Amino acid sequence: MHAILRTTAGRTRLVWALLPYAVFFVLYAATFQRWVLPFEDSGREMNTALRLAEGEVLYRDVGYSYGPLPPLIDGFLLRTFGRSLDFLVAWRTVVALLGVEALRRLARRLAPGESLAAAISSFAIAACAFGVGGSWPFPYSVAALMGTVGVWWALELALASESLRASLVAGAVAGLAAGTKLEFLPVALAGPLLVLGLRRSRKEAIMAGALAVGEAGIAFGVPVLAFGTDLMRRQGFLIALDVPESWRRVYEAVLFGGMSARAFAGGGFLEVLFPSALAVGLVLLLSAAGEGLGRLLTPLLFLAGGLTFFSSGNGWLHSLLPLAACVATGALVRAAIEWRRGNPSRCAAAAGVALVMLPALLRQPFFLRNPVYAAFSAPLALVVALAWLARRVSARPAFTALVLGLCVAQIGARVEGIGLASLTFVKLPGASLFLLPSEARFVTGAARVIRETVPEGGTLGIFPEPGFLLFTTGRKNPFVDELFVPGIQDAEAEDLMIRRLRERPPDALLVTNRAFPEFGGAVYANGLLDRFFLEVSRRYMPVRRIGGGATPPARHASEGILFLAAPNGSENKEPSRRK
Repeated sequence: MHAILRTTAGRTRLVWALLPYAVFFVLYAATFQRWVLPFEDSGREMNTALRLAEGEVLYRDVGYSYGPLPPLIDGFLLRTFGRSLDFLVAWRTVVALLGVEALRRLARRLAPGESLAAAISSFAIAACAFGVGGSWPFPYSVAALMGTVGVWWALELALASESLRASLVAGAVAGLAAGTKLEFLPVALAGPLLVLGLRRSRKEAIMAGALAVGEAGIAFGVPVLAFGTDLMRRQGFLIALDVPESWRRVYEAVLFGGMSARAFAGGGFLEVLFPSALAVGLVLLLSAAGEGLGRLLTPLLFLAGGLTFFSSGNGWLHSLLPLAACVATGALVRAAIEWRRGNPSRCAAAAGVALVMLPALLRQPFFLRNPVYAAFSAPLALVVALAWLARRVSARPAFTALVLGLCVAQIGARVEGIGLASLTFVKLPGASLFLLPSEARFVTGAARVIRETVPEGGTLGIFPEPGFLLFTTGRKNPFVDELFVPGIQDAEAEDLMIRRLRERPPDALLVTNRAFPEFGGAVYANGLLDRFFLEVSRRYMPVRRIGGGATPPARHASEGILFLAAPNGSENKEPSRRK
């Protein structure tokens, strides 16, 4: 290290290497404690871990759609250090920093030069790592974060392997990544093991592959053997094998704007293909630029990239999606050609990245328009697309300036949209965070009412997502699931909820006004869980409205209705109608 710092070139390389970390920590500080969305997926991530820490069994007692390793780690942290959101954030931050380093290393393998690799990876982090609902320090799913970072590292370790031990380490990391989410299973095994097969001996690749497959088999096989396929399909990760029709409609609407040719021309063409053509034109311009013109363009392109701060949203960045997909497909074709020529290692990096990146784009095509999924499906795709463009320009300093300008614009957008948003600080037992003012008032009031109404250690059913309030009040979820939204509760799951309500009635129920715009206008007892809430209306009475007076229901919650059991345990003669 001292030898590197003694030379100007060494100091320059160190500065470029630290740039992605600088971007990460600037945004981390600017958005600190603004990552949790109480009535979306964050609550599930909090209370699932707490339930495991208190002795409940994953999948059998606690429904969970992903692999077992992430929640078991979270549960261990809470069991060891106590009920605190800070420990969960600290663990995710460690994983996120590992992701920064893995992305930086992969960018260095694909991009021409240290400065371009640093600029591209920094831009990807600024664009993806701190979106609303998709921030790496507390993402919608720790399984998605661990799986993505694990796959990146398995791929990097496979590319760097020069020994059997290193290959086995790569295989072990791939196996752990494969066990985080069912959709990571083929991704984590295909990419890193292909690279080992291209670079190392067949025996070495087979041994590493056997280790990876064995770990993944344990992660997914043991729960299925212990609880059976029926229970795992209803309460476990086998739900990932079913794609609800509502999800397919969202897929079509977001990716294409609709299925007709006219809708595609107004949606996918204008928002994806046409901007892609403009990007290719810019690359051709930079390719033709000589050294003198490149120096002239450098400050102008940095300014141009920075001015994208004033664009509305990140839809224009979606234009890099088809480019990344085409580049990845071409890399696989070239790898096949080089393999037939007897030079398989020449395209190992590009082919491995392609196998890791392409499935994420196919399964999560929302890209940068939806930060929840883009936080994990987009970063590597951005690196692939921009690295491909960088290799084709003559004026590389000018292109670096453009990417750095884009990075500055993304940092500014996150600081303005999240860091400077008008939020209220809320301090509850086990969690301190910033929330929207109406939501802050609601959770503060709801937590107080829960503590007054439900005895400590009592049971409380909260809909649609109970985790945050249960975590902060210490009350228990009487149901299996931590998420009561379309696609999770089928008829059999609803039957189980009704049976639990009859056999072990909770002390109270709380229904919040969190809306489901992605699933139409249905609400509870009017299109959602109708049979369950009919049973609720017979056994419980609405006794108190919490919050209210805010805007109509949105993705956050600002009011709710508390239900208590009917007097003397009798049933209501006339079921109450919920509006």
